[in-house]
Amino acid sequence: MAGHTGGLSARMSERRTARAASSDGSSGGDTRTALWLMVPALALYAVFTLLPIAATFWLSFNSSAGFNTSASFVGVDNYTKAAQDPIVWKSLVHTFLWLAYHVVMAGGLGLLLALAVSRLRITQVFFRTAFFLPHLVSLAVVGVIWANIYDPFFGLLNTALTRFGLGAFTQGWLSDPALVLFSVNVASSWQGFGLYMLLFIAGLQNIDRSLYDAAEVDGANAFQKLIYVTLPGLREVTTFVVSLAMINGLKGFATVFVMTNGGPFYQSELITTYIYRLAFQSQDHGLAAVLCILLSLLAITITIVFNRWRARISQ
Repeated sequence: MAGHTGGLSARMSERRTARAASSDGSSGGDTRTALWLMVPALALYAVFTLLPIAATFWLSFNSSAGFNTSASFVGVDNYTKAAQDPIVWKSLVHTFLWLAYHVVMAGGLGLLLALAVSRLRITQVFFRTAFFLPHLVSLAVVGVIWANIYDPFFGLLNTALTRFGLGAFTQGWLSDPALVLFSVNVASSWQGFGLYMLLFIAGLQNIDRSLYDAAEVDGANAFQKLIYVTLPGLREVTTFVVSLAMINGLKGFATVFVMTNGGPFYQSELITTYIYRLAFQSQDHGLAAVLCILLSLLAITITIVFNRWRARISQ
């Protein structure tokens, strides 16, 4: 009896060992198959992402006056030149201002319109579609449209102000150094607010309606329900919209390039537009590469800080 039991235990142990070996072999085969399937995607990623990053980093330590000229190693001279260039610092300040303007204007307008449109019943679909349509227009076309709106002599804005007896408020919206960055950002925010509005509307639809009923029972008015129910319920959507607006803000090139090309007197110059100016107009590829690295570090820093802030809010 004991021998029979011992033999049965040995056979069960052998089967478990065989299954484990088979499982290990299958797991190893699955891993190898997965790696082979990833090779095309990894190759494309290496060619179109990793290689340009490496080339940009290499170029930042070299001096190159054009695509067809040879590059010479200059060490950290390009970094020193960037640190001493006042336009670099001015464009960096303008980039941060551009981010703040875009988050507040595009994100804030998206929230306000979402609160208003979500209260509609019959015409909600119409207004959602109408407000989203500008987002389908390319930023270059938006720049052309708003450049004509801001025209100091024949533009819609100054003409309307004059027609309504407010001629004293007419401005050279794109020629005044104090107004130009804000004016161009209005155009960019007009193109982007529709997407943020739809995201906020989706967030409003996910708020539990019983919370509003409980607030009404407690005697809360409309403003109190907004503060204590709606805004906390939109916390996750708000953080996502802010992150998306900041990413879109860092890409603020096309509108500025079309409307002002960084002028007047570099008062609307962003890091992105200055990179273009250096690389394709001044042919200073080394300094342009340094600013590309600076822009990448800026985006990484903003992303890390924002994700930590978002995680802290979610807790």
